[in-house]
This record gives sequence, structure tokens and C-alpha cells, in this order.
Amino acid sequence: MHTQKQKRAPYPSDLTLRQFQMLASRLTVRKKRTGRPRADLKEIIDGILYVLSTGCRWSDLPHDYGVSYVTCYRYFRHWVKQGTLRKVFIFLKEEAHRRNYLHWRNGYLDASVVKSKKGVRNTADTRENIVLMVSNGVL
Repeated sequence: MHTQKQKRAPYPSDLTLRQFQMLASRLTVRKKRTGRPRADLKEIIDGILYVLSTGCRWSDLPHDYGVSYVTCYRYFRHWVKQGTLRKVFIFLKEEAHRRNYLHWRNGYLDASVVKSKKGVRNTADTRENIVLMVSNGVL
């Protein structure tokens, strides 16, 4: 007797099918010829996005995802080490710019990460720190 897996209710962090199709070709998947069947790539991505958006531990991934938290973590680590997630981010940024979703003139700097100098009366020193951080790619 073969039972079909119940379709789970979507989480807010889940990708739509269209979003998944846009990213699927850019995500490298290990090729295996033997062993267990490969896990569903969409479920893996949805699981990774759930953990990243909620900030929960990998082991707290809900059980109704079709993949284990270990599988999600392994794919995440592999994609980080290979630079795949960086490439996906760059692609998404360029695609958003191409579609005119990004408005570069609306960029803001947050100086709260700059350590303030005690006793500085001239704020030019603080401004120099911000400019250095931006030019070095910290911000």
C-alpha cells in the first residue's frame, strides 16, 4: 500500500513556484548515481529560508518539511563554501535593478556601527570613519 505525502501548508518564507524556477537553475546540486533518492530541491530551499528568516536553530525546522534539517544544513553549507549563494544574491540584485525595483538614490548609511571616539569635538573624524567603512566595503 503506497500512501501519498500530504501537501503541507505554506510558510511565509516559502518561495512561490515561479520564484523557485528562477533560482533552481543557479543552484548547484550534487550528482549521485547511487543511494537514496535525492531530496526535493524546493523543500530544501524553503527549509533554508525558514531557518534564515525566523532565526531558529537548524534542529527546530518544522517536521512537515519534506526534508530533514541536516539535509538543509548540508546544502546551505555547500552553497556557502562554493560561493553559490553569493552568485544567487548578485543575480537577484541585478534582476531587481533590471526590472527597476531598486532605486539607488534611496540608499542610507547607518552610523550606529561606527565606534564613536570619546571626547571628540570635531565630528569630521567620525565622518572619516564612515567614508572609510564605505570605501572598504564594510557598509
